[in-house]
Amino acid sequence: MINKFLKINFKSFKNTLTKSVSYFNKGCSKGGIIYTLYSDKHNLLEVGFAENRNILDSRINQEKFILLDQKKGSFNELKLLKETLKQLGVSIFNNNYFMYKSSSLRYLNTLGWPIGNSLYKQRIIKKKISYSIS
Repeated sequence: MINKFLKINFKSFKNTLTKSVSYFNKGCSKGGIIYTLYSDKHNLLEVGFAENRNILDSRINQEKFILLDQKKGSFNELKLLKETLKQLGVSIFNNNYFMYKSSSLRYLNTLGWPIGNSLYKQRIIKKKISYSIS
């Protein structure tokens, strides 16, 4: 009886696991550049994937974003990041944008996403200086 119960539950778990793995592996393991852009005008962050440097450069020039950081990666990493941010409660607009908040940058930094040192460290340094002066 117990063996039958375990077999049934294991099959359903195995099917669920196979579906979730196939969701993230739909032919998207091709390499490219993963990046983070910042818009000072709108106070937005954009996370994204570009197949080559030319596409990334045109994206930066087209929307007048500031490139915070980039690294080699795959589209799967972007999909996993978006899914994780949704689970953490970060609201994503138009599938790539979210509001700049220190918590959002902290999540990105913890998840190993390229954010650079420009905004995140400046705010930490300013915060430490303001505490030491007070």
